[in-house]
Amino acid sequence: MGGPSVGLWLPEERSVLDAVPWLEDFCGIRPEGDGSGAFDFSVLRTASLDRAGLPRLRGPEEAAVGPFHLGPESLEDERACGFPGLGRPPAVELALLAYSSGPDNHLLLGHLALFLGEHFDALIDFGGLLSPLPRSPLPGRLLEMPYAMEDGTPGYSHVADRVFLRAWLGREGFRMVK
Repeated sequence: MGGPSVGLWLPEERSVLDAVPWLEDFCGIRPEGDGSGAFDFSVLRTASLDRAGLPRLRGPEEAAVGPFHLGPESLEDERACGFPGLGRPPAVELALLAYSSGPDNHLLLGHLALFLGEHFDALIDFGGLLSPLPRSPLPGRLLEMPYAMEDGTPGYSHVADRVFLRAWLGREGFRMVK
């Protein structure tokens, strides 16, 4: 999987099955799997994703985007560090990733993460540290969250609320972590 990815930290137990009907209605996806645990999909229309104040997306027919993958992800490495700074730890993580890179995939992944995050009331785990961070602060909350790496040393990932992601999406040089 060569593109950017993001984790959605949900406050309650939910599954991919909870996302499929919403995605189908919201952006007209074409599922490429049974959705029982994880599935791949292509976005068929972006009109619902083009919200005021966010960079406009080119339609799937105009851009080289997708497919995308949505599936459950383990929070074991994060649980080992105790989620410092989060009052309540997430119940589950859904991983959302693009199979390809490029500006269109980064932007569409960011839009999907924002709106799925709103649907599930989720925090956004960028899967690494954002680089470069904007010089001027953005609204919202951005945390450096530790996780346990295989060798026992801590790694770090930026985790943000949706207010931050919305602002980050509108910045020049926006990119998701790859």
